[in-house]
Amino acid sequence: MSKQMKTAAILMTVAIVLALFCAFYMHRQANTRRALLNKSAELAADGFYADASRMIDKAMTAPPDETLSDDMLSLKKAEYLQKAGNTDQALNIVMRVIKDNPEGSPEFDEGWAGVVAICTEEEEFGKLATLLEGSELESVKSRYYNYLVYDPVFRQQPGEYTGELNLVIESQGVGTVFYTIDGSEPTEKSNLYTEGVLLRPGVYTVKAMFVNRYGLRSNTVTGTYLILDE
Repeated sequence: MSKQMKTAAILMTVAIVLALFCAFYMHRQANTRRALLNKSAELAADGFYADASRMIDKAMTAPPDETLSDDMLSLKKAEYLQKAGNTDQALNIVMRVIKDNPEGSPEFDEGWAGVVAICTEEEEFGKLATLLEGSELESVKSRYYNYLVYDPVFRQQPGEYTGELNLVIESQGVGTVFYTIDGSEPTEKSNLYTEGVLLRPGVYTVKAMFVNRYGLRSNTVTGTYLILDE
């Protein structure tokens, strides 16, 4: 073999090695967690949510990435599943992420944001209130208190009073209190509480309930008041 042919063969070998290396590098870069997450976002943008969810599964098999944990990818998968109509599966994934991460961690906070997003989009406000109550964490309840239902409270304790009593009914959250003073069960058509209930001499069985902005009702609270003449 001539010197020129040897040189050409070496150059060809080098070119092939470089081409293979570039192909390997491009393939590896295209299959990182970040790249696959971006592909899933493109699929979701086109409305292919089931395919986007499967792309997230593929991303989870890619080499670890300190900026993209399995749980963060799971939350994104839950988002796509919910948009694909698999609400129960999406909610199960999100609740698992919350359970597996400590309070205050990004995954924990993103998990609860996901729960709220899923339930509100599906208008499952009762389920959301139940999940929030079940968390037993005041930090979570205070952050999403607008979705909770609180029983109203009588500021003045039931009992015997003289003269007149301006009964104050206190409530938490965003919503409305309805009440009755004749012992009947309150409904949304009952008296709307505003600035106190004036009780003159007589006997009253006051019942009140709170309805939040999403239509969820509290328990009914009851108090009997005996107002005597002065």
